Amino acid sequence: MKKVILLLLSGVLFGGTCLAQDGYTISGKIRGISITKVFVVTADFGRVDTLASTLVEGDKFILRGTVSGEARAVNLAFAGVEGQVPLLLENINYQVSVTAQGAAIEGEGPAVKLWKEFERIGHDYAVEKNRAEAEYKALEGEGNAAKVESLQFRLDNAYKQSVLKTQELIKANADNYVSAYIIALNMAADDEATLRAKYELLGTSARATAPGKAIAAMLDRYGKLIEGEVVPNFTLMKPDGNTFTLHGLPAKWKVIHFWAAQQGSSRQDNSDLVKFYLQYRPKGLEIVSVALDESAAMWKQAIGLDGMIWTNGSDLKGMESEIVRLYLVRDLPTYFLLDAENRIVARDLSFPELRAKMAELTKKKKKK
Repeated sequence: MKKVILLLLSGVLFGGTCLAQDGYTISGKIRGISITKVFVVTADFGRVDTLASTLVEGDKFILRGTVSGEARAVNLAFAGVEGQVPLLLENINYQVSVTAQGAAIEGEGPAVKLWKEFERIGHDYAVEKNRAEAEYKALEGEGNAAKVESLQFRLDNAYKQSVLKTQELIKANADNYVSAYIIALNMAADDEATLRAKYELLGTSARATAPGKAIAAMLDRYGKLIEGEVVPNFTLMKPDGNTFTLHGLPAKWKVIHFWAAQQGSSRQDNSDLVKFYLQYRPKGLEIVSVALDESAAMWKQAIGLDGMIWTNGSDLKGMESEIVRLYLVRDLPTYFLLDAENRIVARDLSFPELRAKMAELTKKKKKK
């Protein structure tokens, strides 16, 4: 394959404002690399479509088309070249320079200006966070609790301000594609309450966009992971190569344990988990440890080293596993507690929370 062309959106877009028009024109020049065809491909959480394509004549190409609405997130793709260039496409004129080192795009419309406003909020918070963390590191060993508390208060306040400013900007641009796209980009990092609050600020038009529909789909998945609901079933491979299904495992209580052998911090509970299993296994408990790993050897070795004597499974797809999407896994380790009918008793638990919940449930059982 040829040289990878892959740049971040914020690093690609620059230049002056172009006048609004009926459609977009992307005029490009290629230097030092052989490319025969260029494509505009959608990249905004919806179905992947090719919006436009053209042959390269000599060292130049021109792409024309129309974006419905304010803008759309796309990638410029190049035949025979690995990697793509992200672009927030608007109905304006662009000039593109492509080399073996990367690509630069000139052209900025209202959507990119709004994007930069969102970026500025995130940048300001990141600067304050880095400053506070540096000051905290300088205090290590001093035992100055008052200064540490002051730094934490400052950092918490900076975060709250960034959330507030983001919400205000979304509200002021409630029906803008960019608002929906920004929320969708960050929805994996947001908890359910934060994501729902942002989504509720969007207008009808923004909700109807591809990123708007992706946010709605994410919230729908949250709705299927509430207490009392049956969890999605899955089939995984055991270390010995055989498979099992979650719903097919008989038990009074099931704990789904998400972890990764390659992530040391996610193994911190494993020794206590062994004791927990030995305590509650006689009462009908089964643990299903789902490893979000890619290396079979590392996964199997960790199971042996950590004494994980219960049901273990993995599809060896890491964080790209479909189970991550189904269960909205954000942190490792995390636990889901299920009843005999695979209904959620509690979710997103830490190990201390899991242990307390099982103690509570088994005490109630004894009283009956």
